[in-house]
Amino acid sequence: MPLSMVDKMIRLNLMSFPRPLGVTQFYPALSTYSVEQPFSLGDFQDAVSHFLDKNPLFPKCYVIEREFEDPEEFPISSFQGIVLDEYPNYYDGFLLMSVRYKSNPDIQGIFTAFPMSMQDGYRCFRFHQALMSTMKAGKDQFRIAEAIAELELQAADLDQYLPAKKPSIDEHEAVRIMPWELRETVEPAQKIGSYLDMVKAEFLKRSSENLLVMKNASYASSLPFGNHLMFLFVPREVVARSSGIQIRDYYRALAAEAEKTVAQLETPEDFARAGEAVLPGIGAHPRRFGVNNYGDVSRYDGSDFCPAKGTLVKYQWHMPYVVSRGAAEEGSGMHMTITINGKASYFLTERR
Repeated sequence: MPLSMVDKMIRLNLMSFPRPLGVTQFYPALSTYSVEQPFSLGDFQDAVSHFLDKNPLFPKCYVIEREFEDPEEFPISSFQGIVLDEYPNYYDGFLLMSVRYKSNPDIQGIFTAFPMSMQDGYRCFRFHQALMSTMKAGKDQFRIAEAIAELELQAADLDQYLPAKKPSIDEHEAVRIMPWELRETVEPAQKIGSYLDMVKAEFLKRSSENLLVMKNASYASSLPFGNHLMFLFVPREVVARSSGIQIRDYYRALAAEAEKTVAQLETPEDFARAGEAVLPGIGAHPRRFGVNNYGDVSRYDGSDFCPAKGTLVKYQWHMPYVVSRGAAEEGSGMHMTITINGKASYFLTERR
């Protein structure tokens, strides 16, 4: 049976990042919920077991619980430090942390650190929401086996694409604080055209030369694991002359062409060659301004059943250092956004 586009995107991304894994390749992310009472560590362990069952990428994870005085004691700027301090075997799975606050027992956090080659940021978000749904329902809401069967994924040969389970030697291993800081704002949600008009204004303000759009190649997939990202570049001359909607149309056309290229990949050697070109290809575009837009995710906020047990109120994340370190360079940056119930959270990098 031929490989599907989902199969191919997962394999391509598994081969696109340094091997073996380093801690600079992890997405740290935090979902914060209002709850009637916090979930126990045992609840977390029981729920994540469903995610691990029959999962071809993640047979295990490291589950811990941490309590902070208040949310201000656990800012987004500390996320990478958590990966370094709390996750000794980062090369062997992923980190799942239950977050509690002494000042407010009605708030529950789910924090994860997934390796980028194996899980893109949007799948991290979907993992959080499926984990919360599983804890609320007391039964599996990941449905890994069902998703694999529905998509007819071919997982038997994935072992040869997975990164080695040993630590890498990386000069950036000890990076605790990103070379940029995030300015977070919450505003009424905008339509895509208006949003990209805002991005364009920031792009031009910084004299950027390349708009880097991180787009999900299988956005509608119910699969809660894998990296499905493609990296698309819109040159300055196109950004400057285009409206937000025209910019969207331009990168959609790029995505269609990229999919045709990916569709031609068949063998492990094909994926290895294409994967090895991804990071150098990103680096070859100077003065990059990245865009990572999750869109409106309100349908996953947990209000569909037992909302009192857990409803999403905030999601925070940042791109892994291996990709986002360029955002601190002159003429560069990154703009990330997610919309929940009419409110858009914007995260804009500023050079330190």
